[in-house]
Amino acid sequence: MLRLFTVVFLLIVAIGCSNKALYELGQGYQKSECVNNAQSGEEYQACHQAEKPYQEYKKEREAVVGSTKSDSDKN
Repeated sequence: MLRLFTVVFLLIVAIGCSNKALYELGQGYQKSECVNNAQSGEEYQACHQAEKPYQEYKKEREAVVGSTKSDSDKN
C-alpha cells in the first residue's frame, strides 16, 4: 500500500500538480490510514473530524512562514 502511494505521489509531482491537489492527496491517505487503524467507534469518528480544509491549512501555513521570514530578517 505504501509503495502504491509513493508511486502515485511521485507521478503527481512529476506531472506538476497544484499544492491543493497534493494536500488533498496527503489528507486522503492520512484519513484512510486513520480509519484502517481505528480501534473503536470514537477513533473512527475522530478520523472524520480531523480533516482541515485546504484554505484553512494555507492561511495557517502562510502565518507561520511569514513569521519565520520576518524573524530571519531581524538577524
